[in-house]
Amino acid sequence: MAERGDVFRVKRRLGFSPKGEAEAVVIVQATPLNGVLPTVIIVPLDPSVGAYAQVPAVLRVSKQESGSSTDHVAVPWQIRAIAADALAPGPVGRLRPASLKALDELMHIVLGL
Repeated sequence: MAERGDVFRVKRRLGFSPKGEAEAVVIVQATPLNGVLPTVIIVPLDPSVGAYAQVPAVLRVSKQESGSSTDHVAVPWQIRAIAADALAPGPVGRLRPASLKALDELMHIVLGL
């Protein structure tokens, strides 16, 4: 079962990575719901870090957290629900608690909570 803060690759393109690259997302939905709902709420991770240099509402995610060979950027204004079966098996990374907290704060701003 996916846990909040886990990073997964997706089976179907969302449109963030260049074609041919597996896209990554971070699970932001509450863990208890992940095993019972057919969907999960995610924030996409974009490897185009430089494209967001002037954008304040993004979170840089280290390559260790993203489970990738490069850093990524979490794009919280692209939050969405996807089918749980769109996730490739097994997490490839996990956000550190401080990163997840920072992402939560950005989602509060984006969602006006």
